[in-house]
Amino acid sequence: MKRALYQNPHLLRLHWRRGTLTYLLALLIIGILALLSHYLVQRIVNQQEASARVVNLAGRQRMLSQRITLFAGQLLAEKDQRSPTLFPGEYLDAIATMNKVHQALMHGSVSMAIPAPSSKAIQQIFHQPPVDLDQRLQAFFRLAKQVVDQSLTLPEREQAYLQLRASARYDILNSLDTLVLQFQQDSEAAIVKLQRYNRLSLIGMLSTLLLEALFIFRPLLVSLYRREKQYLRLLRKMDSEIAHRVRFQAFNDPLTCLPNRLSMLEKIQACVDLAQQNKSALVVISVGLDRFKDINNSLGHDKGDELLVGIATRLETLVKHYRGFLGRITGDEFAIVLDQRKDNLELVQLMRELLQVVAVPFEGDGFCVQVTASLGLAFYADDGASARSLLMHANQAMRIAKDEGGRCFRFFQPMMTSKMTRRIQLDQELRQAMTDCAQLMLFYQPKVDLRDGRICGVEALLRWKHPQQGMISPAEFIPIAEDSGLIVELGDWVMVRALEQLAQWQQQGMAVDVAINVSVKQLLRSNISERIQTLAQQLGVASQHVQLEITENNIMDNMSRIMPQLQSLTQQGFTLAIDDFGTGHSSLSRLRDLPMKVLKIDKSFVANALRDQKDVQLVEAIIEIGHILNRTIIAEGIETAEQMALLQQLGCEEGQGYLFARPMAAEQLEPLLRQGTIDIRHEAMA
Repeated sequence: MKRALYQNPHLLRLHWRRGTLTYLLALLIIGILALLSHYLVQRIVNQQEASARVVNLAGRQRMLSQRITLFAGQLLAEKDQRSPTLFPGEYLDAIATMNKVHQALMHGSVSMAIPAPSSKAIQQIFHQPPVDLDQRLQAFFRLAKQVVDQSLTLPEREQAYLQLRASARYDILNSLDTLVLQFQQDSEAAIVKLQRYNRLSLIGMLSTLLLEALFIFRPLLVSLYRREKQYLRLLRKMDSEIAHRVRFQAFNDPLTCLPNRLSMLEKIQACVDLAQQNKSALVVISVGLDRFKDINNSLGHDKGDELLVGIATRLETLVKHYRGFLGRITGDEFAIVLDQRKDNLELVQLMRELLQVVAVPFEGDGFCVQVTASLGLAFYADDGASARSLLMHANQAMRIAKDEGGRCFRFFQPMMTSKMTRRIQLDQELRQAMTDCAQLMLFYQPKVDLRDGRICGVEALLRWKHPQQGMISPAEFIPIAEDSGLIVELGDWVMVRALEQLAQWQQQGMAVDVAINVSVKQLLRSNISERIQTLAQQLGVASQHVQLEITENNIMDNMSRIMPQLQSLTQQGFTLAIDDFGTGHSSLSRLRDLPMKVLKIDKSFVANALRDQKDVQLVEAIIEIGHILNRTIIAEGIETAEQMALLQQLGCEEGQGYLFARPMAAEQLEPLLRQGTIDIRHEAMA
């Protein structure tokens, strides 16, 4: 038959024609199958890529929820600080970013290359119980905004923060895990469908044209298999990276990459357990940078962060040399843990090295700054038997070192805890006293002209009568009010009460000037001069009868910022005085430029003047400089006739102290004001 076929040209042409048609038909079938396969493969690939992006965004949602919770806690913790390290605008931006990602996951996004989810199961996760991810996230956003809602009270904002943290820890993480799992299940189901189709198409092509199928589809199947494995590896890698990032954010400081407070507590506790087993010692060192907020305010937070990273690098290098470990607790505070295998002299040497390392000038991008540090030490087991107690006690010792001027170190002592506890207790009770008119009161102490004994004014002094503890010294509660920011409200309260009393005295025909202490935090408010002027006008008090006293250190530390307020107050007729003069660091050029008419010599110079000739010379120099600059000089704390005589001899114009009168209530002072003078000759003889 074959021979006949080859011998008959017509049959041969017919045979080749049929073979060619059969071959072309087979190629057409293979082409159709190849196109269908390519279409399905590309669809699955796109779906896998979209799933990978969704998983990545879900992981980002988890980190955003943790970040928002962390930001909320920092905002609440820094609510009373003068210069917070975080602003509500950044916090709201994080909320908006998380909401934008959520809308992209739920409805799709062209910019993020994410299609709208077509899976019914995924839609149920977003909109139906028990997950209802959209409802949970909307509730999370509402709670997050309530944390910074100034219309809510502080307890309500703190309650919103607690609910926000619980929602971020449980509801959102579990819901996002459910969403990611469903996407992975859909992707795996699509891969299974693709594999099933590939097998069917392979059988079809083999049955149509086995040889052509082998040459065409085999590379395709191999390629598909490799891509499938590649995407599975990618998914596993992304899951691992997300888990690693979440753990890193939970246990490490994002700026310095050092262990954070939570991680440090775990590490310290592990060291405590080991020290307990080995009956060895352990030391925890708290490191706090001195006046770091001023650096942030002057250079900006970006350069402040750069400085923190540089300081952390220096400390880590030194700590590793001593085989310890370092962590960043918060803001400008670090913690160091070391095995206590050294004697006290070696430990003191280490503290000095730490202080020197921090104090080395830091050169950054376009700036050079030098900072100092305060150190606090707590030992296991003398100062605590747990990680929290050791870290807390080390921090308390560091705070004491800061209060003593900084750039030093202090060992923890039990009395520090009671001191801190009392400080916190007084802060809370002082806030309550602001609403109790019976606790806060003003006393007045007269100022006397040392030449003739005439009463030339009184100073309003705040007093606090605690319902259980009695009178509490201003030297104790005023610094607490300064640190907590309550001094602004206290200062306003004193201003109103003192001006009301001055108006009452003037209505009774008693001409007297009143001196009122003003905190620099009040002066930093842009409208303080207008407020004082308006209050004086409302009460009918002339501004020339009001003297405002500001402590010397406060003036010099904030001179450029408060100078416009000082000039405005002077222009309105108020008399300005420098209180505690001589204890600060003012220069003659600054003193010349300040619009101050009165210098009040600090009582420490007056007290020592009769015992130390150097103090006499200092007082004499202050009086001479004040007279050269045409300033009135007032001496504080005059308690003896000898002190008064010395000040009279040196040319001091006015005096104030127990020698003339103690601070007293307004009604007790009125007879003395009506008298108008104090017999300083009698005081001198006494």
